Amino acid sequence: MAMEMMMVKGIKPKPKKCKCCPTKFTPRNSLQTVCSPKCAIQLANQLSERKQKRQEREQRAAWNKRKADVKPLSHWMNMTQRAFNDYIRARDGEICISCGSAWAISYHAGHYRTTAAASHLRFNEDNVHSQCSACNVHHSGAITQYRFNLIRKIGLERVLALEFDNNPHRYTREELSALRALYRAKLRALIKQREAT
Repeated sequence: MAMEMMMVKGIKPKPKKCKCCPTKFTPRNSLQTVCSPKCAIQLANQLSERKQKRQEREQRAAWNKRKADVKPLSHWMNMTQRAFNDYIRARDGEICISCGSAWAISYHAGHYRTTAAASHLRFNEDNVHSQCSACNVHHSGAITQYRFNLIRKIGLERVLALEFDNNPHRYTREELSALRALYRAKLRALIKQREAT
């Protein structure tokens, strides 16, 4: 309508750039966005492909959500534990809190209070430290040395707070997802910081 009014008044419409090719053209009406029928077909195909890709992405997202909804809580617990443990090992480096060895074959994220005894402290950073596999697995955590070195590392007050914390906690899937995202971000930040120095 605006284009027709402009033509009645004798004003020529401004040239436009075609949405498909670099050609400039004078549109016949305000809705015309392409220079020729060939470009119109090409634009329609592009829009159709974009719409199809968007629908595929939405279907994939819906499928992933349905798949995630049926996974048990233990799956989310394991995923979060893996991200948390990776962060702890990166934070502490390859040195055992119990025996102090820096030459072990592998290092674990060893819990001072075990997840069986205090599952609510599973993701408490004060409760988990780098520990050689020998101390963690074969010496049942080497708790006596662990406690001694933990007091030197974080102080008696924080160790006692761990030992007397018996408030049970049940993690939800949303909480575990948030924790996992947090520790993955912390790990990335730690790696970036070390690369910068």
